[in-house]
Amino acid sequence: MALPSSLDAALQRIRRALFRRGLEADAVEDLVQESYERLEVYQKTNIVERPEGFLVRTAVNLSIDQARQKARMGMAGHPVEDYAIADDTPGPDEVYASKRRLERLNAGLQRLDPLTQDMIRAQRLDGDRLSEIARRHNLSVSAVEKRIAKGVAFLAEWMDGW
Repeated sequence: MALPSSLDAALQRIRRALFRRGLEADAVEDLVQESYERLEVYQKTNIVERPEGFLVRTAVNLSIDQARQKARMGMAGHPVEDYAIADDTPGPDEVYASKRRLERLNAGLQRLDPLTQDMIRAQRLDGDRLSEIARRHNLSVSAVEKRIAKGVAFLAEWMDGW
């Protein structure tokens, strides 16, 4: 059914009024459509002397109702998928994989002799300098370097593919 030109003009004015209220195009079209549907239903049992006024008031009231409903529900104006959520925490699968790699690394460390384990932990975890580690174990820096290098090489091979 074609709209009378005055009704079509009224719908355009309603659209502009809703845009001025800050609504997006999809929401405006939905409200205009719903307002027109309500006018059609209401006219079946009542006489509407000013259809344009009915449409404007209905559209504005519907927009107010929507805004109140969103505010009560704490909803955003857009679907959550539209927002970039900054969550740097790893997902459950990443946590599980990291835990498995750490367990594998610990098993590899256990395969090393206790002195090499101690030296690798001191350097890598505690941040001790090689000279401090050498002094603590009465060894030369060169000996500590070689022991750590061999231990790290073993661990790298042990962890290959993990």
